[in-house]
Amino acid sequence: MKAMDLDFADRGVVFWLYRANLRLWMALFVLSLALLGSAWQWRAVDQDILRLDQERMQLQQAQARQAPAVAVMPKLTAEQLKAAQAATRQLNQPWMSLLETLETTRKGRVALLEVRLDGANDRIRGVAEAKNPHEMLRFLSQMKAQPLLTSVALNVHQISQTDANKPYRFEFSAYWQSEGGLR
Repeated sequence: MKAMDLDFADRGVVFWLYRANLRLWMALFVLSLALLGSAWQWRAVDQDILRLDQERMQLQQAQARQAPAVAVMPKLTAEQLKAAQAATRQLNQPWMSLLETLETTRKGRVALLEVRLDGANDRIRGVAEAKNPHEMLRFLSQMKAQPLLTSVALNVHQISQTDANKPYRFEFSAYWQSEGGLR
C-alpha cells in the first residue's frame, strides 16, 4: 500500500518554511546578506557625513577666529581723497566718443601729431599739421560742426621752415560737453 501524507497543520509561515526547498533558503540567505551589506554601507556613509560636518564646523570656527570682525576702512587724507576723485572723474569721461569725433574730423590733408585730454577741465588740446592754411581752417570748421565739441579755438599756428613741404603746424583746443550740458 501506498503511504499517505496526512498533514493537519495550519498553513502559516512555519508550514511554508518547513516545506520550502533549497532554492528558497538560498534566496533568503543571499537577500539577508545583501540587507546586511546595505546596512553596513549606510552606517559608513552616515559616519562620513558626521565626520565632514564636524570638520566643517571646526573650519568655520578657525576662520571666525582668524578673520577680523569688522573691516576697517583706511582713513584718507584730503589730498588722497582729491586724487581719488580726480582719477574717478578721468576714468568716467567719454573717451571713445571723443576719439571717434577727432577721427571723423581728421579727413583731408591734416595730420594729428599730438592730442592731450584734460579730464579735469573737459578740454582737448592738440597739435596738427596741414598742407596749407585752407586745410587748417577746414579742419577747425569741421571740429566746430561736431555736436560733442564746443569752444573750438586755434591757439597758435606757424609754417614749419625746417620741413621741405613747409606745412602749417597749429595748436588747437576745444571743450567737450559733459553730462551736465554745454560748457
